[in-house]
Amino acid sequence: ESYLQNIINLCDLSELLYMHPYDLSGGEQQRAALAKVLLKRPRILLLDEPTKGLDALFKKKLAGILLNLKIRGISIIMVSHDIEFCAQYSDNCAFLFDGEIISKDEPRAFFSGNNFYTTSANRIARHIIPNAITTDDVIYAIGGSPVITKSSPKHNSRDSALPPLLTPVKTNIITDKGSKGSVFFSVLSLLLIPLCIFLGMKFIHERPYYYISIAIILLSIIPFIVMFEGRKPQARELVTISVLCTLGVIGKIAFYMIPQFKPTVAIIIISAMALGSQRGFLIGVITAFVSNIFLGQGPWTPWQMFACGLIGFISGFMYKKEALPKTTVPICIFGFLITLLIYGGIMNPAALIMANDTISMSTLAAYYISGIPYDIIHAASTVIFLIVLAKPMLTKLDRVKKKYGLLLKGRNSFN
Repeated sequence: ESYLQNIINLCDLSELLYMHPYDLSGGEQQRAALAKVLLKRPRILLLDEPTKGLDALFKKKLAGILLNLKIRGISIIMVSHDIEFCAQYSDNCAFLFDGEIISKDEPRAFFSGNNFYTTSANRIARHIIPNAITTDDVIYAIGGSPVITKSSPKHNSRDSALPPLLTPVKTNIITDKGSKGSVFFSVLSLLLIPLCIFLGMKFIHERPYYYISIAIILLSIIPFIVMFEGRKPQARELVTISVLCTLGVIGKIAFYMIPQFKPTVAIIIISAMALGSQRGFLIGVITAFVSNIFLGQGPWTPWQMFACGLIGFISGFMYKKEALPKTTVPICIFGFLITLLIYGGIMNPAALIMANDTISMSTLAAYYISGIPYDIIHAASTVIFLIVLAKPMLTKLDRVKKKYGLLLKGRNSFN
């Protein structure tokens, strides 16, 4: 009699004892049938589609019953198409096909390693949280408190300690916080670039711009490396940066026959707004260097790398501090001014230095004045390309960030 009462308590049937079986709901009939089987004290329990026709509430009750049975030493073999139930409550999963076991593993490895036969949670979140196989895993990974199914409140006290149903999931969401040192090293690298150019031009006599360019690339990589302190960069992140550098290079090559009419600065600004100041700095430097491989390297290359890197850093910083709204007009005004003042402001004195002309206020003013028409054309072209490219590129990059977990932040809409 005590064993019978334990089974009644275990299957939560106390309130159903005086009801006709035909008056029970589907879930209640399942629990009654399970209780009938358990009366024979089986050591192995074979279940075929035990969750068929059950709603979420009854599934949780069934899960609590099965967990109690497992704690009591009963082996449970279950055949089911309910992938989510198996993922959350099984100890081992196997895939049976054509009479043979095709694969077998513990649930997390089994479902996260399967692209087709897997849970909805893993199918949706696998690009951001690869090991998540249940909705509770996703909630837990992003800092929430998942609801853990508990056994029936009327079970024996020795069964009160249930094993945890969730193991901590390490999220691979990439935030734009970076490390605090990356911003410091970005500023330091930008300050060191002019010094690097000066020392290279002074002490290296045979094509110094080659060595200076390599040094500037290394300086631009340092903050990028510091930003990954404590984690490895994801391949999808590096590919995104590479694609944006490639677009900048292709854009410059495509319009090389039109003086100063280039989309490069516009692409750097957009990239920095989407990916942050450190990546914008790197994209600007690499784009200027690689494009000159096709268009011709020279003493101007390090100066262009410095100007483009600085534009990328400032653009990302301004957007992060919300000084640059993600709307067309402010972006275009910003693009015009930064091209005119930063790019032109660096390249005009650079032309004076490269010409080995006498450096004085009058000669510097002359170079600035003579460069104004070209700077205005360049700034106007930046505005034109921002009007054409900013909205579609930023929208696409936002989708990429959401899909792959890159730089998740709140300002994702383009107005």
